[in-house]
Amino acid sequence: MQQIGLIHHLSSTGGTLISKCIAAMPGVVLLSEMHPLVGLLQPQFFPLDPLAQLLVNYPALTPDDEVLEREFCNRFEIVAKTCADAGKKLILRDHSHSDYLTDRQPSGRLVNALEKSYKLLRVVTVRHPVDAWLSMRSSGFDAHLRNFTDYCDRVLRFLDDHAELPYWRYEDFVADPATIVAQISAHLQIPYDPEFLSTFGDIVLSGDSGRKPEKIIKLPRRNYSPEFADEVAAAKSLEVICARFGYSTTLDDTARSRVGIARFF
Repeated sequence: MQQIGLIHHLSSTGGTLISKCIAAMPGVVLLSEMHPLVGLLQPQFFPLDPLAQLLVNYPALTPDDEVLEREFCNRFEIVAKTCADAGKKLILRDHSHSDYLTDRQPSGRLVNALEKSYKLLRVVTVRHPVDAWLSMRSSGFDAHLRNFTDYCDRVLRFLDDHAELPYWRYEDFVADPATIVAQISAHLQIPYDPEFLSTFGDIVLSGDSGRKPEKIIKLPRRNYSPEFADEVAAAKSLEVICARFGYSTTLDDTARSRVGIARFF
C-alpha cells in the first residue's frame, strides 16, 4: 500500500508557511489545499479540467458528494502512481477549513476518501486561536462563523477529531523552524534538508493569504478592539484549547515555552 503524508491545519494558522518548508524537502511533491468535494472558487485557465469549470460556472449542476468523491479518487490515483513511479514522496495539505469552518457538517473528508487505498502518515499544526481568528477576520475567512466563541467551538471539534495525531505549534515553529521542520519531516518519513531555510520562499502554494515576511519570524499580534477582549474572556472553548496546548488566555501572553517538543493531544 502506497504511503501518503497528510498535513492538517485550519485557516490562518501558519499552515501555508509550514507546508512551504515541507515542500522544499528533496524528493517531495506537495499538493496544497486538497479536498474531495471542493472545486475552483473562481474561473481560471485550466483546459485539462472540464469538471472544475462546470463547478465554478454552473454550480447548480454540481454532482452529488458521492460522485465528486469517486472522481477525486480516480484522479488522485493517477497522481499517486506518477509520484511513486518517479520515486517521489507525496504530501497532501488537507483543506480542513472546508470541513470545520463552513456550513458543512464537520468531518475529515480527505482522510475518508483515501484511507482505504493508502497508508496515511498524518500530522497537525496549530496556532493560538486569538491570532488565527484575527488573521481570518482580516482575510475575510469568517463568513460562516457567528463570532469568536463559535470559532473556538469549531476549532475544538477539529482538535478532538484529530486527537490521535501528533501536533506542532506554529509559535514553536517560528521560534525554531529547523527543529520543528526536522521533527515533522521525520514523522512524515521524508528526507530533511536544513537548506530549506534559504529555499522555502521560492515555493508557491495556494492559500498564501496572510502576512508574508521574507524570513520565518514571530509577527506582532494584529490589533483588536476592547469588545474583542470581552469575547475572548467569555469563550469557554478557548480555555480548553489553551490548557491543552500551553497557551495563555490573556491577550498579553500567548504561549508558554515548549519549543522543539511534539506531543499528542
